Amino acid sequence: MSSGPTAHASVLRHKAVPGRRDQLIEAWRRNMPEAVTDNDGHVAYVLCASFADPDELLIFQHYRSAADAQRFLGNPAYLKYLEESRDLLAGPPEVEPVEPLWSKDPAQDTVGPLTP
Repeated sequence: MSSGPTAHASVLRHKAVPGRRDQLIEAWRRNMPEAVTDNDGHVAYVLCASFADPDELLIFQHYRSAADAQRFLGNPAYLKYLEESRDLLAGPPEVEPVEPLWSKDPAQDTVGPLTP
């Protein structure tokens, strides 16, 4: 077992104002892909459109540590996304912390348990 920082993950629900989910996706696309790709603290990041709710986006984020997640909150691209999405959201995003238990590691092309 590692004595280093533990992995940190969450599922976020972004509820768009009815009928404005496509605009919310576009705000995300303008600001977030490069910021996420360039962030070494992200292990995984998945943006999903809900089938159950046409106004909802779900985001799975897996960071190397809680400190990496906290640092990303100050990323200028993330702050710009928040600014652009403010009028597109029906309310604040819901954040549910989750414990990563297993993941496929595409960098090593292996499947196995997560090791914090």
